[in-house]
Amino acid sequence: MTGTRDGRKNTRLQWHRANRGWSRSELARQVTRSIAVEHDEDFVPSPDVTEDMVKAWETRHGTDKAYAKHLCLLFERTAQELGLLTDAELALEPPPARALGPERRSGMVDRRVGFEVQEVVTVMRGRPEARWRAALQAARVPVKPEHKEVLESYHSRCASADPKAVQAYIEIVAAQRSLYWSTAPTLLLSAARAHLDLGTTLLASDPADRPELASAVAECALLVARLAFFDLEGHDELALEAFSVAEAGVTRAQDHSLAVAVAAHQAFVPGFGRRLADARPFLVSAERQWRNSGQNPLVGAWVHCVYAEVCARGDHISESQHHLTRAQEFLAKSDDGAAPLWLDFFDSTRFAGFAGNTALLAGEFDAAIDWLQQSLDGLGTDNGKQRAVLLLDLAAAHAGDSPEHAVDLAIQACEILERDYYQTAVDRIPTVRASLSTAPAATQLYDRAHHLLHIQGPVNRS
Repeated sequence: MTGTRDGRKNTRLQWHRANRGWSRSELARQVTRSIAVEHDEDFVPSPDVTEDMVKAWETRHGTDKAYAKHLCLLFERTAQELGLLTDAELALEPPPARALGPERRSGMVDRRVGFEVQEVVTVMRGRPEARWRAALQAARVPVKPEHKEVLESYHSRCASADPKAVQAYIEIVAAQRSLYWSTAPTLLLSAARAHLDLGTTLLASDPADRPELASAVAECALLVARLAFFDLEGHDELALEAFSVAEAGVTRAQDHSLAVAVAAHQAFVPGFGRRLADARPFLVSAERQWRNSGQNPLVGAWVHCVYAEVCARGDHISESQHHLTRAQEFLAKSDDGAAPLWLDFFDSTRFAGFAGNTALLAGEFDAAIDWLQQSLDGLGTDNGKQRAVLLLDLAAAHAGDSPEHAVDLAIQACEILERDYYQTAVDRIPTVRASLSTAPAATQLYDRAHHLLHIQGPVNRS
């Protein structure tokens, strides 16, 4: 028998069933069908699974391993991820490698970016608490003295996570969130990875199974993934690994709201490669989690904007425009004050940026110019990353009717990227440069952009 651990409810199995939108009776039908399709010799004759059996599995009354096998097949998850293992079975697992530790990937130090390399190298040396402290100091993450003391103490004694350590960890995650727009991505990635390493260790030693800790670890993992995929070139493997950790965190916490962010961000990975079919499952999951989380209008607007961009990149223009219309409807109903804390990257100004990019991809240049200029006008002066993206999109939109102005816009973007590097913006440069190759000032743009691309390495995601 499996699934008899401590007599607690199997909330993991409940979560994955709800995430598929299945009732208990539907899950019973799916397991029965799986048994029949597999011609499973453990069932002779094949029995019908009932709703009461599913209820028993979810209340830890026990799950026979033969049924557990089919649950794993249906959900494409391990028995551990579905909460089907006993304490004795869990104890058989070998000690895991420390997840996403800074020592795992020395390639994260990018000497070409122009940041202070020695600060990052220091992070990789010494004891875990020293690496954690050095990483946060290098990125100038504000840490209260009492929080630093309790977390460094936890590092050294490896005790069970206590409320003080959990609260300290959560507050530092919030501090890192606020630094995303103002801190060099290499340094912040180093700090976020070190803090994520600490978080996974805290989570493994948390006897209370606190959902707030699991959510904080998931958000930290999401920050790592965003930095690795959107900000820096050559770290896609790290991004996928971090997304996996974030998924596990929101599942453990049953945090439907943050699960929206994790799923929608994952959609960009295949979406940037114009693989709409591969992106759809993530988009569907994001929308489902949004419905389960209370249907916040601003979050709904953002999800539809992600849909719109991914569809536009896959040349599904009419579908993209449909989602933009839906996003605008939700935006009209939204209240910024009611948005979750993690949603600090979307508002009406960012919506205009999504709309402008979609119009640009559709070849509707006049509409693109109107939307992109509206977004630029509403953007804060301290948001260099997004400003560079908008300037390059605006340059592409103006390339046909006003090439000299377009060159000027593209050079402004390059100047920003030399200070605040952002891979998502750099990916746009080759297309803009090609569209302006015959412009009178093309040489000036070529020299500026070539210098930037030469420093950062080849672009491979456009």
